[in-house]
Amino acid sequence: MLSYLWVGLALAILGYSFFPNQVSEYFSFGLFQYIGACLRTISGATNIPLGEYVYLLIVIILVIKLIESLSVLKNKFNLHSFWTDLLNFGKNLLMKLVQLYVVFMLLWGLNYRKSSPAQSFHLSIDTSYSEVQLDSLSLQLIDQLNLTRQKLPDSVIASLNYKQVFDHTLQEYKEIPNNYPFLHLEKPVLKKAHFPIWGDYIGYMAFYQPLTGEAIIRADVPLLTLPFTSCHELAHQMGYASEAEANFIAFVVASKTSDPVFKYSMLIQMFTYSQSEQLNLIAKTGNFDKWKTIVNRNKTLLDAKVIEDRKKIKEFFIQRQHLLLPASTSLYDQFLQWNKQTKGIKSYDEVLLWVLAYNKLKQ
Repeated sequence: MLSYLWVGLALAILGYSFFPNQVSEYFSFGLFQYIGACLRTISGATNIPLGEYVYLLIVIILVIKLIESLSVLKNKFNLHSFWTDLLNFGKNLLMKLVQLYVVFMLLWGLNYRKSSPAQSFHLSIDTSYSEVQLDSLSLQLIDQLNLTRQKLPDSVIASLNYKQVFDHTLQEYKEIPNNYPFLHLEKPVLKKAHFPIWGDYIGYMAFYQPLTGEAIIRADVPLLTLPFTSCHELAHQMGYASEAEANFIAFVVASKTSDPVFKYSMLIQMFTYSQSEQLNLIAKTGNFDKWKTIVNRNKTLLDAKVIEDRKKIKEFFIQRQHLLLPASTSLYDQFLQWNKQTKGIKSYDEVLLWVLAYNKLKQ
């Protein structure tokens, strides 16, 4: 009887997911807000990143269960009952997956099915961008990068630490509802990762933990990446599951700040996306002379300190790229595609469509 209840609940959730407006109204900005606030009330009572230990515990339990199952199969293997045992194993596995689906969707996953927040920002989002648009955006970002970096003394950057960034991120999210009332986040939680090395193997700088409601951030990454990353993860806590949408919320928050560090962190990330996408479009045409011209032009236009800051960030990840497990990238790419982000990992870059629409609205 309980099995039928799980299956019925899974089917109900699946059916509900086909109505994005209702998902937005009743789940993302309804039930999920209460669930998230409750989870963060519990996990926020300590500075320990509980989500990491939860994942560690899950892995340990799975390994133990796997060993136990293999041991039982070895000791009780019977050729006559092989297919019956295999069928029972399949049924049990399927039921576990159904239960996992229900729990995941109710704690977080339904947010992937909500309607686009473009209407809230009064934006009309195009489905693609041209190389010319990206070139113009890159030039704008270069100007803003140079101007912002000039306002940033080297001593301020040198003294930056993760706690300052976390505290200021929380403050920015308190103030952003003054401009956008719907960007309200109750009881935000940012935690420093205890096991940052996991990120080198799995390939992340931060993650949202749906079981605990925490945003867990690596503090060993270049500090200039932290402001944008922290803003991105709090957008997930707010219910913006799409990576492009979370990037856009982080862009908006950092655009409204008066803190040059946060603005600079955002501009570095946006320029990285913009230049990379422009060069990809040029590369597809086979015009590598133009590709080289754009790269050299941008280097000439960028302030020397901006180039040095970007170099340090790039070197950090290059030094660790040999640790990344290839399967982790493929699995995450597939996970994003399953959750309505058709471009997978490239979905992060789609924030450029939002930025172009936002800039057009502000003109």
